[in-house]
Amino acid sequence: MSELPAGQVTIADLYRELTGMRRDLAEVVTGNRLAEERHNINVKDHEDYNQRIRTLERGWWKVAGAAMTVSVIVSLVTALLTLRIR
Repeated sequence: MSELPAGQVTIADLYRELTGMRRDLAEVVTGNRLAEERHNINVKDHEDYNQRIRTLERGWWKVAGAAMTVSVIVSLVTALLTLRIR
């Protein structure tokens, strides 16, 4: 074969570049899929965390309500006993 002039591109050069670009693109697509999966997992974890927090908050309000109710009942009983003793 004859020597190619400087700066001339062959089909083999183009093929190598195209193959490399396809490989790079495949890696990017795979990376994007993995990032999307991680994002979905993080969103799900955040939603689970929020649900657990809401459940705990509801529980604390029930405890606070029960404590207030008991406090009122004890106050009424104490007032009634005080009136009976006098």
